[in-house]
Amino acid sequence: MKKIIINADDLGFSVGVNQAILKANTEGYLTHASLMANTEYFQDAIQLIPKFKNLRIGVHVTLTCGKALYDKNVLAKNGKLDWTFAKLLFLRKTSKVLESLENEIENQILKIKENGIEISHIDGHEHVHIIPSINKIVRRLAKKHQIPRIREINENFFESLKFNGSTTNLANIIKLILLKTLSLFNKGEKKIGFYCMMNTCDVRSKNLFRFLRESKSYETVEIMLHPGIKSLDSEEYLRNLDPRFVSFFKDDSRRTEFELCFEKEFEAFVRI
Repeated sequence: MKKIIINADDLGFSVGVNQAILKANTEGYLTHASLMANTEYFQDAIQLIPKFKNLRIGVHVTLTCGKALYDKNVLAKNGKLDWTFAKLLFLRKTSKVLESLENEIENQILKIKENGIEISHIDGHEHVHIIPSINKIVRRLAKKHQIPRIREINENFFESLKFNGSTTNLANIIKLILLKTLSLFNKGEKKIGFYCMMNTCDVRSKNLFRFLRESKSYETVEIMLHPGIKSLDSEEYLRNLDPRFVSFFKDDSRRTEFELCFEKEFEAFVRI
């Protein structure tokens, strides 16, 4: 029987995300969440910790939004991080840049630990942890802080195309190819599979459960979801965000992925 990790990214990003994760965990089948340490609603998420039901919490390394936690971070502008994956990928990694990256990521880890959370895993907002130079830092810090699991982007391209090809788009296909190519330079263990980049932020229940029933690639699979309740997020908060994040919060897929967390078909698999 396949083992599954049902993980919600972006805990701490907004009130709507925090409440969706709370409900998906306490009333649904959500098992894990990745916490952003440098966002406006981090403390709101921390206050919900006693209400969660055996929720395993990891670090969602955040370099493309939020405030810098390392006060000497050369990547910050007016104390804020405002990068994209592409800019970080092609950024010249000088010694000062690498020092800032390592200190920023470690400060995010420490902030979560200081709030009494036992960290179960680490991954990256917008997958920045897959960039090889950043991945080396993440792996070094994971070992230092005894974080047992790092997210791998290792889904089988052709198998993913089989199960998700009818609902994907060219952008996600290119994204998967890029991330898998970059992953070749990282020292991943490849023990836990990943689902699913072809429908990233738009996971469909029909595709997912067909994959879980029929896929032979991995005994254990992490399912990445981005649930949210958009009615809870204020327009004032959204106005201060990058437009790409506003579109993300307002997308109907936040509700779809939230509702997916309550599907009884998850009971057919071992949730770990």
